[in-house]
Amino acid sequence: MYTFKGRLCGLICEECPEPLANVKVRLYRSRKNQNVVALAVANPKETLAILDEAAIKAKASSLLAETDTDSNGNFIFKLGEQEKYEGEAFEVDVYCPTVPRLKPGPRPPQPVQFTITTLQPLWRQTENGFIAAWEYCIPYRFWCYVRALFGAWTICGRVTDCQNRFPVQGVKVRAFDVDWLQDDELGSAITDGAGKFRIDYLTADFKKTPLSPLINIEHVSGPDLYFRIETPSGTPLLIEPRARGRDADRENVGNCFCVEFCLDVPPRKSQDTIPLFRKVGNYSVDPADGEFTSEGTTTVGNYAFTETIALRGLLPDGDAPDALEYRFRVAEYDAAGITVGPISDIEADKIEPTIIGALEYYNWNNVLNVWQLKSKDYWADHPGNPSVIINTTSGPLLPAVSLNVEVEPGGWIEVPRNNDFTFGGTGRFVGGNVELIRLNTKELNEEFFDLTTPAPALEAGEAVPAIKKSRKPKFKIFFEARHVGGAMVSSNDLEKIAISNTTYRQLRHPYWGGDDPVNLPAVVSLGIEELTATGAGCNDLLNEVHALFTAYHPYIGDTSVYFDGPTPPPPLPALLSLVPSPDGEAVSPPGGHLFDLSANPPCAYILWLRVWLRLTNGYTLVPPTPIYDHIAFCKS
Repeated sequence: MYTFKGRLCGLICEECPEPLANVKVRLYRSRKNQNVVALAVANPKETLAILDEAAIKAKASSLLAETDTDSNGNFIFKLGEQEKYEGEAFEVDVYCPTVPRLKPGPRPPQPVQFTITTLQPLWRQTENGFIAAWEYCIPYRFWCYVRALFGAWTICGRVTDCQNRFPVQGVKVRAFDVDWLQDDELGSAITDGAGKFRIDYLTADFKKTPLSPLINIEHVSGPDLYFRIETPSGTPLLIEPRARGRDADRENVGNCFCVEFCLDVPPRKSQDTIPLFRKVGNYSVDPADGEFTSEGTTTVGNYAFTETIALRGLLPDGDAPDALEYRFRVAEYDAAGITVGPISDIEADKIEPTIIGALEYYNWNNVLNVWQLKSKDYWADHPGNPSVIINTTSGPLLPAVSLNVEVEPGGWIEVPRNNDFTFGGTGRFVGGNVELIRLNTKELNEEFFDLTTPAPALEAGEAVPAIKKSRKPKFKIFFEARHVGGAMVSSNDLEKIAISNTTYRQLRHPYWGGDDPVNLPAVVSLGIEELTATGAGCNDLLNEVHALFTAYHPYIGDTSVYFDGPTPPPPLPALLSLVPSPDGEAVSPPGGHLFDLSANPPCAYILWLRVWLRLTNGYTLVPPTPIYDHIAFCKS
């Protein structure tokens, strides 16, 4: 048995090899009129050749064996009696149905087969037969020509820091083509641990025009390249002018192009962003967007807000020219929802820990010997958040860099100004569109109503007393930003927001399952008139069920009563959709709502009351599921 192992790669350029992944390796026996000895000693550079269809057919009968390479370009042949092989030289061809990393194009690629060389393996005898190994990397001129037949274009490159030439990991490199009608972005890539990147594109990516695909009038042979390097969050690190693409080394480049960059990573010039309050969760506070009603609920869904809500907006980055700070203030409307009361500051006791941005920095990895781009969440009002230790080429950067800003008296939060985005620096604060604070609305208003006192407790089918109904609190939220301790730079507000945090202590069907009170965010109580008599909680029922129910919440949503039981046939009684009153209550009529079960067989049944609430934290419903009450019974 002869075992022939190998590995194939191709060069984009000398510094950028790629494995010939998922191609087919074909071995051919020598043929008449071939000088096998001369071919076997020839340099493969002299024997590499693209084969046309006629040449492939001409030697098809000489095929010895074929196999596929793996993702790393490795292959293995087992040659023996079945192949009638005895260790002689053979010709090595590669059949490419495609090339690695080829982007999908408008047309399927046409396969290409090429000859590498005639090889006489240096067989080494082992216990299991003979073995030989061979590796070959196809020169970039030939391999790039093969790739060009598929319309494949590639940019390989490396990014280092200018001072020490250490690799820079995790930055985004974007490539552009200068065109007379429009500049095409050819693609982008993130540098790896060696600072390397690769961008693959197609001819169509730089031949396109605003009239494509009907008319393509970019007649140049190759793109005219210029580049932009930035952090993943979009901070510019290097911006080449488009005129760079007209320089001799960048104009009409070939389908394989390699390039190197170095970064000084200077702090970028500020865009001078002004802090602004924009949203509550996903809901815009700009009146022009119309996402809040005059009652402070959301226009879509009529939701009120509850629990912790995110007040979102814009913050400048750490390179802002001035030290800025911001805060929120709040005032509650009167019971009529008309007059705004005294304005108070939203202090730290009302603010939950909030991620207001990130610290972006370079950290030296002394195992890989590479600068790695890192980021950590930057918090407001989170004193327990650990600081970050940044490593440099000479060891840890001391002291550690804080990732928290405290809420100062008056509710002021200073925008971080970390702005040392260099190799070995303390990093830069990245703001942008963020959560400004997470407001715990229970600190503004939280209502508790006990429906178990005074005795007797409220039961299913009874109306909630008016005194124990919510007055639907509403608030106005003010936002202010200023120079630290100085003049205002911006302010805006949300005119009205409905906030609801209610708890109802209540008893539910005490005649059926005990009388332990429960606390729920809404009144949800269900009973059956036929079971309310003393000692009747486990009685069988006949054909009629009179449902007793009370459902109440100031922002009640879809509410229904329905049955579970044996089906089909006959069907269970239809679901009863309830229509709550304007103040949010649905109560059964005196004696209960009649359901006729005469058509249903004797069995066990469950009667359900389901109540959805129109409450949100700005992102999702709260609670995310309905609130239920239920009661089981048997029909005899």
